[in-house]
Amino acid sequence: MITSAVAPLLRRFAAALLLGGSLFPASLAGAQVAPPTLGMGALPYFAWPESAEREASRWEGSFARLSTGFEVSSSKHSGSYAGPTIGFEGGRMWQEGDLVYGVVGGFDYLAAIGGGPTPAFGRYAYSRDFSGAIQFKVGTLVTPDVLVYAKAGAWAVNEKLHFGPTSTSLPFNRQDVMVRPDARVGVEWAVTDRLSVAVEAGVTGPGLR
Repeated sequence: MITSAVAPLLRRFAAALLLGGSLFPASLAGAQVAPPTLGMGALPYFAWPESAEREASRWEGSFARLSTGFEVSSSKHSGSYAGPTIGFEGGRMWQEGDLVYGVVGGFDYLAAIGGGPTPAFGRYAYSRDFSGAIQFKVGTLVTPDVLVYAKAGAWAVNEKLHFGPTSTSLPFNRQDVMVRPDARVGVEWAVTDRLSVAVEAGVTGPGLR
């Protein structure tokens, strides 16, 4: 039995429910009673995953890798040097059809071999050990596994100059870190998704400072 004190409260509660239900749009009210499968059909198409994703490319995406190789450098005025290198490289590449482009950077160490530490009379020799670079890279795929590319950027290198004796001075060495413009071309072969082999040739400009 409902007492006279409780009855007004129940009438007010029922009125509030009716008022609240009338504020919802008809479409939402209908969705409350529709089966779940019908409600899902109203979602926009971009909320669903694509039916077939594009095949991932080994040339596209961010990467970080260790590298090793052998460097040979020759100059008419400062002689030549050569040696094995080991380093680290990373960057981000994009692919549009056969076009591959992006930004790469890294550093390496060269262990120079051969050649004497003291140049001949009146001459000087150049060598380097640590270096780092940041470059823009663009290339084209000649096959799905072979990329022909060009790189251009700046190269910071720890340079060593070895000066031979002269009539007024004894042999001496000078060492400094220089930033130089650098441009290269190369061919890279993706042996697997985790291993690639590249051959590069390039030129390095005068110091920027």
